[in-house]
Amino acid sequence: MARRFSRRQFLVLAAAAAAGCAPHGHRPEPAPAWKAGLAKVRITPDRPVWMQGYGARTKPSEGILHDLCAWALALEDASGGRAVLVAADLIGMPASAAKMVADEARRRYGLPRDRLMLAFSHTHGGPSVTNLLRVLANPRMTPEQQRDVDDYTRGLVDKVAALVGEALADLRPARLSAGQGEAPFAANRRQKTEKGYVIGVNPDGPTDHTVPVLRVDGDDGRLRAVVFLYACHNTTLGANIYEFHGDYAGFAESALEARHPGAAAMFMTGCGGDSNPYPRGTLDLARQHGETLAGAVDAVLSGAMRPVHGPLRTAFGTVDLPFAPPPDREALQAQTTDKNLFVQWHARELLAILDRDGRLPATYPAPVHVWRFGKDMMIVALGGEVVVDYALRLKKELGPGGLWVAGYCNDVFAYVPSRRVLEEGGYEAGGAMTYYGHPGPFATEVEETLVRGVHDLVARTRGR
Repeated sequence: MARRFSRRQFLVLAAAAAAGCAPHGHRPEPAPAWKAGLAKVRITPDRPVWMQGYGARTKPSEGILHDLCAWALALEDASGGRAVLVAADLIGMPASAAKMVADEARRRYGLPRDRLMLAFSHTHGGPSVTNLLRVLANPRMTPEQQRDVDDYTRGLVDKVAALVGEALADLRPARLSAGQGEAPFAANRRQKTEKGYVIGVNPDGPTDHTVPVLRVDGDDGRLRAVVFLYACHNTTLGANIYEFHGDYAGFAESALEARHPGAAAMFMTGCGGDSNPYPRGTLDLARQHGETLAGAVDAVLSGAMRPVHGPLRTAFGTVDLPFAPPPDREALQAQTTDKNLFVQWHARELLAILDRDGRLPATYPAPVHVWRFGKDMMIVALGGEVVVDYALRLKKELGPGGLWVAGYCNDVFAYVPSRRVLEEGGYEAGGAMTYYGHPGPFATEVEETLVRGVHDLVARTRGR
C-alpha cells in the first residue's frame, strides 16, 4: 500500500531535496572537481639494443619477456591548472633527454616545466638511453650499437612528448582519492663485512615498505587509473637475462591492468637506492613480487580511501649538490691503465673534461619537484638513486600524512647517499660514481643541502 504523507512531511522532504540532501542525511556525491586524461604507449625497442643496469652484460638484447610501456596521467583542477605525470618502464633519463621532452611539452602544449613530472621504474631489464650511465654502457658498445641507442633515444623522446599531448586531449571529469598499503619484499642491501659494506642483504638496515596509492575514477565511478609507489630497486632479475622486461614493477602493472580492464597502472619508484627485492634471481620471484605489490595496491583500492582535493600547486628547481674534492690529473692518468675497464673509461672521461674546461665540476644540479594537492596529498619527487634515509627523514619533517617521496624522477644522474651512507662507504656512497662519470663521491653536506632544497620548494607550494 502506498504511503501517505502529511502536508508538513511533504514540505520537509521537498526542502531536503531542494537542498541537495536525502531525508536520512546522506548527501549525493559532489560534482567532480578534477579532470583527468590518460594515454599509454609501447616503448620496447623494435630491434636488439644494448641493455642498461648491469656491467656484466656483454651483448645487446635478445628478445622480450614483456613489453615496456610509458603512461601519462593529465590532471586539471577546478581553476584550470593542468599538470602531467609520465611513468615509464625505463632505467631512467638523463637531464638532456628530460629537457628535450619538457621543451617539446612547452612548445606543443604550453605546459610549464613544473607541470611535467617524469618518473622511471629503474628496471634493469630496459634499453640503454643516450648519456645515461655512459661509463657503464659505452666501453663495450660498437659504433653501430651506439647509433642504435641514439636512434632509440630520439624516438623515445618523441613518443613521450606525444604521449603528454594525448593525455591532455583526453581530459574528462574525474575524482581522486588516496590511501596507503604495505608490501614486505624490499630489503636493505648494504651488508656490513670485514672489507666494508657490500651489496647483499642487511635485515637490520632501514627500509620503507609503504605503498602509497592514488586512485583516479571517472564521473561514472569506474576506475580509470591507479598510481602507486614502492621504494625498491627493480633488480629481481640479474645480468644473465637479455630479454626486455619491467621486473617486479612490470609484473605488478600487468596484473593490475588485467584485474581492472580499461584502467592504467602507473608505477613510481620511491627512495629505494639501497634496497633490493628479497629473495631475488629468478623469473618466478619477479612475478611473485609483482603479484605481492599488485595485491597490496588492490587491498587499498577495495578499502576506504580519502578524497583528494585541489588546488594543484607545483614547483620545480635544481639543488647544487657538492662533490668531495676530486682526484688530481696524475691520479687520473694512473687510472687509465687500471685492470678494470670501467675505471679506465671513467678516468679518460674526467681527463677529457679537464682538458676542455680546465677543472672538474664542483657540484651537480639535482632536480627537485613538488606537487601539492590541496591539503590532502603531496609528492616530493627527487632525481637520482636516492637512499631510503631521505624518505624517512622527510616524512618526519614534513609529516607522513599524504606525503609521497619518490626517487628516480626527471634525471637519474647518480646515487644520492645520506650522510650516514657516505660515512659507512660502499657502492652507494661512491663506488657507483664511476659508472655515472662523475668526479667522485658527494661531500658530507649533500644530505643537508638536498633536504634544505626540498623544504624551500615545499614552501613555494603553500597556499597564500
